[in-house]
Amino acid sequence: MEILNQEFTQEIIRLTWRNPVFMAFAIALIWLIPQLLIRRILSENYKKKKLEKQKDKIGKLYPKALK
Repeated sequence: MEILNQEFTQEIIRLTWRNPVFMAFAIALIWLIPQLLIRRILSENYKKKKLEKQKDKIGKLYPKALK
């Protein structure tokens, strides 16, 4: 007698995938994790661009060499 026989495995899958709480949690993870990663990447890019623009504006106010 196997510990993980076919019927037991099918019952675990049925109880897991048809459980509304588990499915809500799984969908939330699938939805939120990529969103959080993308948000972090976009935030870092925004900060970098903001600093570059600020440096450019300061550079225009104080030129290094007068011609």
